[in-house]
Amino acid sequence: MKTGTHKKWLENFTLELRLNNFSGVATGDALASVEEFLADSHQDPEQAFGTPRVYAAQLASEKPALRRQGMKSGLALSAAGLVIFLIFSAALTPWIEGAQLLLGGLQMVCFAAMGTLILFLPLYLPFLVRNLWALIAIPLVGGASGVLSAVLTPRQTHEALLSLNPGLVLLVSAILLIALAGLGTAHSLKAAPDTVRKPLEAVTDKVPLKARWFEILTQWLFPILALLLTGLTVLTSSLA
Repeated sequence: MKTGTHKKWLENFTLELRLNNFSGVATGDALASVEEFLADSHQDPEQAFGTPRVYAAQLASEKPALRRQGMKSGLALSAAGLVIFLIFSAALTPWIEGAQLLLGGLQMVCFAAMGTLILFLPLYLPFLVRNLWALIAIPLVGGASGVLSAVLTPRQTHEALLSLNPGLVLLVSAILLIALAGLGTAHSLKAAPDTVRKPLEAVTDKVPLKARWFEILTQWLFPILALLLTGLTVLTSSLA
């Protein structure tokens, strides 16, 4: 019988295997082996195997063939979409007002900070997943960067490092948002289901329709937000 401690250890072990890019089948096999050993020995899992993180890393080093391609590419697409959405939102108001898009030095630092977060995402992704507070902090930092960028927008042309045509920036950023959403959708539809499956469980390649539609919808989140933001900004400008 599993105790609360056993269940917690197994949950953390499953997470660590996934962070080490184990496939669903390989994760299920590892879990089945651990559960069988614990049932026979009646040992505490930490005494038998050590911490979930250490044991998962050990298995990853011993059985690299069981590992799969991770989800980092999908997350990188989402993070890139966030930066492009921030650029789109920065160009929207100047375009509606018939003004130039002015970019100052501090604004460019904000965009560079977001770009750095994206570039090094594979390095700190496991830390984010293991620490909920850090996972929450990243979108907050991204949102704060967007707000700060808007606040730091130069008011005069001579204060800006760059003066751009906002219509062109909107067009390019909108195309990139749609392209990234399309790539993300193709990646989601191409990827086979990779649920955790133990050796004796039935094999199924079918994904519930609702789950697949929700997955696709998340890929189009930034284009949808860009469309809503455009409508809201136009409405606000017309009422002003």
